[in-house]
Amino acid sequence: MRILLVDDDEVLIELLTRNLEQQNYAIDVAKDGEQGWIYGSTYSYDLMILDWSLPKLDGITLCQQFRTSGLNNPIILLTSRDGSQNKIRGLDSGADDYICKPFDTEELAARIRALLRRMNCDFFPILSWGQLQLNPCNCTVTYQEEPISLGAKEYRLLELLLRHSQEVLSIEEIMDHLWSSTEYPADATVRSHMRRLRQKLKLAGLPTDFITTIRGQGYCLKPLKSDHNAAIDHSIKRSPQPSIIPENKPDKKMQHIAALASIWEKYQPKREKQLKILSQAVASLQIGNLETSDRVSAIVVAHSLAGNLGQFGLNRASKLARELEQLLQEDLSHEPQQLLQLLDKLEALQKQVTEQPNITHQISQQLAQNSPCLLIVNDDHHLNEELIAEAQIQGINTKIITNPKSVKIWLDEQQSQGKKLPDAVMLNISFEEDSKSQNSLSEYLELIAEFNLLIPSIPVIVIADRDRFQDRLQVARHGGRLYLTQPIRASQIISIFQKASQHSSPGKKIMIVDDDVELLQILPDLLKPWRFKLTTLDDPRQFWEVLQAIDPDLLVLDIEMPYLSGIELCKVLRTHTYWCKLPVMFLSIHNDTSISDQVFASGANDFINKPVVAPQLANRIINRLNLEHS
Repeated sequence: MRILLVDDDEVLIELLTRNLEQQNYAIDVAKDGEQGWIYGSTYSYDLMILDWSLPKLDGITLCQQFRTSGLNNPIILLTSRDGSQNKIRGLDSGADDYICKPFDTEELAARIRALLRRMNCDFFPILSWGQLQLNPCNCTVTYQEEPISLGAKEYRLLELLLRHSQEVLSIEEIMDHLWSSTEYPADATVRSHMRRLRQKLKLAGLPTDFITTIRGQGYCLKPLKSDHNAAIDHSIKRSPQPSIIPENKPDKKMQHIAALASIWEKYQPKREKQLKILSQAVASLQIGNLETSDRVSAIVVAHSLAGNLGQFGLNRASKLARELEQLLQEDLSHEPQQLLQLLDKLEALQKQVTEQPNITHQISQQLAQNSPCLLIVNDDHHLNEELIAEAQIQGINTKIITNPKSVKIWLDEQQSQGKKLPDAVMLNISFEEDSKSQNSLSEYLELIAEFNLLIPSIPVIVIADRDRFQDRLQVARHGGRLYLTQPIRASQIISIFQKASQHSSPGKKIMIVDDDVELLQILPDLLKPWRFKLTTLDDPRQFWEVLQAIDPDLLVLDIEMPYLSGIELCKVLRTHTYWCKLPVMFLSIHNDTSISDQVFASGANDFINKPVVAPQLANRIINRLNLEHS
């Protein structure tokens, strides 16, 4: 997949280019709006990322020009400007998404994948052909659940073929998608990558003619066989091919930290120059001699620092730079108090940036705070070592505790100190029928129930030594989320944890539309434990603008509202190709069947009666989101 990045911030360009290339995207970079227009109107891109504040032609105008010219590929706007009005303006210009700086690069990658799926009308993240599966979320390829190791270009080539499985792709089309505009591969280069891809897929057990050559036209995937024949083929398991699985997997988290640290050191002279520009501007402002051009330069510098310092975990410095940008835009000539405030903030910013003793530690801390955490309750030291190693590769934090009693002590400490709880728990349980294991079993089951009763509840993944209905029933009754049986690989457990944590509530964007202002005021407090990102709206006439600005994961509507009813809003949503799949829940004081029939006929997914009970509403939201992503 090929992406155009238009941004004038060299630090951010290098950071995003490295990150996206690791995600197997081909990247073209333009450093001003005019150059961005030349690239975007000349070459074909699957997606574009535009900064709002660009030299020569700003991102909003550039986006509008692309849309006016008929380009309909997804566009993401990057900016340091937050607030609903800025988001509305950005989306109204034709952008498909809007991200405020500083941002999590993993979140940006997830949004890119989501937009590409929507563009292709493909709402399933996994690309598959029979039992061959390619997961763009973690860049893995498996066949019959066994991993296949591919090079970057081979991976991109396979992804391209799977995304266009019903088409014949010419060599020229493959070049356009897989190579940037600064690369000039020969036809033989494409054929060489295709040959290596075929060899690795053949080793993995796929048919030799999986990728078919159409003479004079290009390449395409072989059509799948009928279900009966496919079932016969799939029942023939290939023997493991250790030679194509890398022995030492790279630690993604350490690679990311090293890359960020390297970029930080590389651009240290530039930051010093930027701080000098700010110092000179503030000094000139104090004596009333700041030229307009110097003020503009200082505002641009502060804007740039606000956008990229947060990427290195310096959130306090990023906030100070944003406050400096705002103060520099005001007339402070007759405001001595604000001038002193400006000077204080500049000194604090200089201290934050220049006296940073260990940027690697700062970046690690930020990643640790944002990374998911798996609590492992298991006394099998060999499995624990494997789980820790696999989790590190995937950028996941782990906490190992060997018995339920210690878990309860640790859990009490975490809660009393207000520390972060795990995103999920893995319990290794023995169901063998002897007195020792029975005593242990009751402790494990009590532990499952305790995690289930937390607000919000924490999903528990049980790894059992046998598979019996009565055992599954006990786990389910106590609130266990998943029941897996041994033997199971550490990589499978981590993969299951990743899916479970993706479906958790923190960070999910929920939009609630209700004319009951009092309810809208108390809902954020009621739902605070689940850490949703709530947006409330009491006037349905603003619904469409706010919906586009927020792009929620789930929508909650009241039925009876002035001007427009919730049922009417839901019907409008279901006519739109983009919003038709958005989960919609209704709140209402009515509980008769005729009302509920109208609600579900309009396209609603769920219906809850008022008064609102917070745990019930939160659990219904989480369950609905899980159903949509299952």
